[in-house]
Amino acid sequence: MTLNIVSPHELSSLVKEKKDIVIIDIREDYEIENDGKIDGSVHIPMGDLINHLNEIPRGEKIVFHCNTGSRSENILNFMIMNNLYLDHYFSLDGGFLAFKNLV
Repeated sequence: MTLNIVSPHELSSLVKEKKDIVIIDIREDYEIENDGKIDGSVHIPMGDLINHLNEIPRGEKIVFHCNTGSRSENILNFMIMNNLYLDHYFSLDGGFLAFKNLV
């Protein structure tokens, strides 16, 4: 099974068009304090995510992101290995840094 990946350009368009999308920021608190966040994103640190999967809002797409994309890919791979992965889960390619460079 391959991971669903969304590009920073695609995510930017979805956010601007106000599409039915939920963005889950899995970075640590200090990263958000230092670098900011994507407007409307929900913050669930990676270490807490597994305990809060039932709280993830349902949307057309659920986009997980970290700073560079590696942690969000790791969490989706973990979900695949544990049969928790859903078809509408995506990882942001390049993470917050790539998205931030667009805006």
